[in-house]
Amino acid sequence: MNGIRSICAWRRGLLSKATENPAFTLIELLVVIAVIAILAHLLLPVLGRAKEAGRATACLNNLKQFGVAASTYTLDNKGRLPSFTNWLRVGTSGRLSSGSLYPYLKNTNVYLCPTDRAVLTVRPPLPPPAFTRDYSYAMNCVLCHDIDTVRFVTPSRSLLFGEANLSWNDYTGLVGPEVWMGSTNGFALRHNARANLLFCDFHAERVNGLTTQKLLRSKSFWLPAPATDSITAGFINSLPDP
Repeated sequence: MNGIRSICAWRRGLLSKATENPAFTLIELLVVIAVIAILAHLLLPVLGRAKEAGRATACLNNLKQFGVAASTYTLDNKGRLPSFTNWLRVGTSGRLSSGSLYPYLKNTNVYLCPTDRAVLTVRPPLPPPAFTRDYSYAMNCVLCHDIDTVRFVTPSRSLLFGEANLSWNDYTGLVGPEVWMGSTNGFALRHNARANLLFCDFHAERVNGLTTQKLLRSKSFWLPAPATDSITAGFINSLPDP
């Protein structure tokens, strides 16, 4: 009997302590919530940068495929690169599959950077014949004056394709040292303030904003071979750096 009374007293003591000392007070709960919010504030930008790094790698791989395609194109065309007039498409309303480089890529998905795609897809659809830009990479428009790779003397420093700062309705597929024919003269620093570029020796690399500003002022960045006509010379001579 005494044993039963002892057990009952022990249980009453536990219940009394549980009532006197609840698991969490309101202040403690608010502190935990505040700590979680601070950690989320610190971690979300890191996770965002990590996610963007993955998209940047996918974008760089797209340009590497462009490099393989352009290199194969030159083998089939006596060392000449695709023309700036039709590498992307035939006509301003044509499909990507009509472009001269498409048979060597055979996939329209590689024309769009994943980060750029995410931005473009939130735009409302346009009524025909207009359409939202469906590519991210623009060709160096100065190459239109000389696409024979045999003559190139600075292919590793000269631009072939790059992530240009294109408007949503830019159908030119071109980038150059000056705004010309609707093309742009800047690059989109989409990937944690960096842009991906493909050079005329078919290697791809990621560059930061400071590097892009230096490249934009360089003659050899735009022209891999000596100018052979007055149009090209006039287009390039205004640039300050070699």
